[in-house]
Amino acid sequence: MPRIRTVKPEFWEDELLGVVPRDARLLFIATFNMADDEGILRWTPAYIKAQAFMYDDDLTIGDVGKLMQCLTDTGLVFPFIGGSARQQMAVVVNFRKHQRINRPQKSKLPPPSTGAWQVREMYARRDGWMCQLCGGEIPRRLVANDDHNLWVDHIRPVAAGGTDHPSNVRAVHQVCARSRQDCHDGEEFIPPAGLAGIEDSLNDSLNRSVNDSVNEPHANVNPEPFMDTDGEISSLNHSLTEGKGREQGREGKGTPPTPRQSSASPTVSQTGERAIEDRMTDAFLERYARGNAYNKRQVRKVIAETLANGTTSSELWQALERLGFLSKPVSAGTLQFAFSELRQTQNPSNVIALASGQPLPGTDTNLAGWGAVAASLADYDTATEDSA
Repeated sequence: MPRIRTVKPEFWEDELLGVVPRDARLLFIATFNMADDEGILRWTPAYIKAQAFMYDDDLTIGDVGKLMQCLTDTGLVFPFIGGSARQQMAVVVNFRKHQRINRPQKSKLPPPSTGAWQVREMYARRDGWMCQLCGGEIPRRLVANDDHNLWVDHIRPVAAGGTDHPSNVRAVHQVCARSRQDCHDGEEFIPPAGLAGIEDSLNDSLNRSVNDSVNEPHANVNPEPFMDTDGEISSLNHSLTEGKGREQGREGKGTPPTPRQSSASPTVSQTGERAIEDRMTDAFLERYARGNAYNKRQVRKVIAETLANGTTSSELWQALERLGFLSKPVSAGTLQFAFSELRQTQNPSNVIALASGQPLPGTDTNLAGWGAVAASLADYDTATEDSA
C-alpha cells in the first residue's frame, strides 16, 4: 500500500540526480511512496509501470525498465531476489536517512540476505563506512587482520526475534560485533582491544585502493548489475548513496560514539567496491561454478587480462555468461569464440549510445548514456505530436 512520504529540498540540488533523465528522478520519488517502512518494494517493470506511470501511454514497460536500471546504476536502489517465491525486490538504500518514520510498521516483504558480501557493502555505504558501535572507520578493502574487516550487526539479535530488515542492521567491525555479543543488556559498549592497529589496516586498504585506481584504468568501469539471488549494484561516492551514519539516532537507536581519528592519510574519494575483476569472478562462479570445474585463479586472471586490453566490462560479462551457459572453460581462446558469436548476433538498435563528447565531470560512462535515453523519449513525444 502506498504511503505518505516527504522530499527534502536538497533533492533538487543533487548533482547525481541532475544527470539522470527527469523520468528517472520522478521514479526515484515514486519509490518513496511504493516502499514500505523498511524501504523495500517490489521491483519489476510491469509493477512499476502500473504504479508510477499508469497514465503515461508513451512509456512502454521496456522504457520503465531502463529508468529502473538507471537508479540501480547510480546506487540509489539496490535490487535483489528474495523470499521463497524468489520475488524481484529492491531496497531504497538511504531510505531511513531521507524519511522520518513516526510509527513504523513491520515489513511483509523479504529483506536481502546479509550473508551476501554485496548486501554487507551496501549497508556499509549507507552507514558511511563507519562502525556503528565504536564509531571508527571500516576498511573499504579486505585487510590481513580479519578483526578490522566489515561485518553487519543485528540491533535486535536474531535469536531474540530480530530480522535482516534494513532498520535492524548496521555496519560494524567484525571484532566489535563479537564484543557486542558479550555485553549484557544495558551495559555500555567498550571498544575492544582487537581494534589495536586499525590505523595500519585503514592505510593498507587505502593504499591498495589508490594503486588499483592508478594501475588499472578500468577499475571504475562498472558492469551491468547482476540481478541474482545476492544481487549487486554499481555505485558512486555521493551524499545520497553514502550516508554519514549518524542519522540513526533519530530512529531511537542511539548515537554512536565520536569516531576515533585515524592516522594522517590523504582523503581519497572511493566507491567502496572491490576490484572489478574480483567482483566479476565471484559473480561468475556463484552462477556457473556448480557442475563445472572452474579454477577461480584462472578465471580471475583471464578477466583481468581482458579488461586490461580495453574490453568493456559489460561486453566481457556477456561473453562470460555465454561461456558459463555452455559450460565451456574460461580462457583467452574461448572468450574470442564468445565475442565472435555475440558480435554476429548483436542488434545495434538495442544499444544505448553515449552522449556526444566527453562524459559529464564526476559521472561514469553508465550515467553518460542516460542522456541519450532521455533524448529518445523526447523524440518519441515529438513524433507522436506530429502524427496527431
